[in-house]
Amino acid sequence: MNCNESRAAIEADADGELDTIRHLELEAHLRACPDCARLAEGARARRAALRAALPRFTAPPRVVERIRASLMAEEAPRSAPRPWVAWPSWSVVGLAASLALAALGGYAWGRSRGRGDVLLREAVSDHVRSLQAGHLMDVVSTDQHTVKPWFIGKLEFSPPVADLADAGFPLAGGRLDNLDGRNAAALVFHRRLHVINVFIWPAGGTQVGARRGRESGYNALTWSQGDLNFMAVSDIPAQELGQFVAAFRGRTQ
Repeated sequence: MNCNESRAAIEADADGELDTIRHLELEAHLRACPDCARLAEGARARRAALRAALPRFTAPPRVVERIRASLMAEEAPRSAPRPWVAWPSWSVVGLAASLALAALGGYAWGRSRGRGDVLLREAVSDHVRSLQAGHLMDVVSTDQHTVKPWFIGKLEFSPPVADLADAGFPLAGGRLDNLDGRNAAALVFHRRLHVINVFIWPAGGTQVGARRGRESGYNALTWSQGDLNFMAVSDIPAQELGQFVAAFRGRTQ
């Protein structure tokens, strides 16, 4: 099994969909290929985060009260005739439409928030893993004209790269990663003794937009630029991370 076949099988294996023979072939390749092993580890971490963070929805109190009242009415003695209330057809239709709209809006909001939480946990997990020995960079260079061409042929997009040394955030290098189920570029910057990871991946029609987050002591900022999504993660203060993102966007837009 080569790298292209491996990367096509990693997601299926994380979902438990590979047959035994293909699984064993993939495991043999992962033992020999650190890049693919890192992608597989990220896919497994993402699945674990999804299982832990899938949104659960609670019915609004008014809906609960109506359901409870309806059940109590059903349990009332049959001999007691219930008064007939003639609801105008327009009010019934309007109520049904309002409830459907509220449910749909709540589902969309919960799904968006849940996806953002999963992305944050996944990115922080990747950031922490990158700090382990030998995991931080595939290409080591402070020259953006060295780092940017390194990604050619390794990704289906060209990530923007900038050296921000004059702003206090020198470029250190980059690596291949995986985020949101897609191959991603990870640019590495330094802030004094701290590391900043900037994850870049195709939006695929789903832009993350501008958001702030914090997970396990790490700050994160997301934004979208063209058809790409970005997430910067670091343990530096949120204000400094905001300064970094402003400088990065100013040089790459």
